[in-house]
Amino acid sequence: MANPENPFIFGEVIDEPYFVNRTSELRDLVRDLADGQKVFLLSPRRFGKSSLVALALLKLRKKHIRTVSLTVSSYSSYTQFLEKFAEKVLRAAGPWDRVKDWVARFGRNVKPDINYNMTTGEVSVSLGRGAGFDPVPIAPEIFAMPGELTRNAGFRMAICLDEFQQISEFDSGTVESAIRNEVQEQREVGYVFAGSQPSLVREMLSARRPFHKAGPQMFLGKIAAGDWKAYISRQFGQRGRRLEETAMEALLAAADLIPYDVQRIAHELWDYAELKDKRELTNADVQSVIDRLVAAQSTYYELLWEQLTVGQRAALQAVAERGPSDIYAQTVRSEFRLGPASTVQRALRSLDAKDILDRYEDRTFFVDPLFPVWIRAKTA
Repeated sequence: MANPENPFIFGEVIDEPYFVNRTSELRDLVRDLADGQKVFLLSPRRFGKSSLVALALLKLRKKHIRTVSLTVSSYSSYTQFLEKFAEKVLRAAGPWDRVKDWVARFGRNVKPDINYNMTTGEVSVSLGRGAGFDPVPIAPEIFAMPGELTRNAGFRMAICLDEFQQISEFDSGTVESAIRNEVQEQREVGYVFAGSQPSLVREMLSARRPFHKAGPQMFLGKIAAGDWKAYISRQFGQRGRRLEETAMEALLAAADLIPYDVQRIAHELWDYAELKDKRELTNADVQSVIDRLVAAQSTYYELLWEQLTVGQRAALQAVAERGPSDIYAQTVRSEFRLGPASTVQRALRSLDAKDILDRYEDRTFFVDPLFPVWIRAKTA
């Protein structure tokens, strides 16, 4: 009998059978988007934000709601982002004979090159070429498209703009106003503005920015240890295997309950158990898997370490060895030669900007929880 497929998936959008908890978040997101709400989904990296949104959009499509998903950071310019936004909205709104009359009216105002492939049904949009092209004047027309199409064609739509915090990189402020001004009029269109750098998204929602009070905020936190234990035990149990309690605790501690990393370590442990045909997995087995994962990443970690300043390295070593709660203590600052508290604060802020550290429930943590394992071994 062939071995079953590894049930622990990481590094890609996962399907519902592999989802752990998130029941209330999924229910609320689907309901809000179906109702035309504008939702801001805040989550540190590796917490499963993209998978949650993908599953919500799938459930909305089953309700006959048209869906669009764009990752803002995928595009190198404001013009390219606007082109892809228009293309995906038109594809979702299709078929062509339903939208071509509106597209003709849109074309008279914006004057894009719009090509429709009769064979594949694909739509491509080109707004302008050359470094001198300014997309700002036509941006409101582009962002108005979903509202115009849904009103005229009698359907609803849900749009996800992932990594939304990157939108401000395209233009110095006007892009936020352009989007806010148009989407607030679109009652038939739900939006989820998803960001993986919560501090930046919160800044975008502050009182002096266009998106202030534009819609409800949803923060995606860690998944409780009990939910992980039940899921991991169930999956291993289907192969007649079990993790000792100390092994389970070691796995969850090493992953810091970050969904990506729980799945990553469990995935490797599954393969390890299959290869060795082990029925009882111990703390030593988990540590062996973690050591292999850290060794596989050592070249990357070494390169990352070499790019840091001495102060940043000292701060990371202190967090790795003493934890984040005591890093400002005089004894810790003296032990790791961190300098005054203001210097520590600047170092942590710079490491946050580099996506090495982040904050969750007012606690600093490593975005990659295996990096501190490598740091402790290197500096031992």
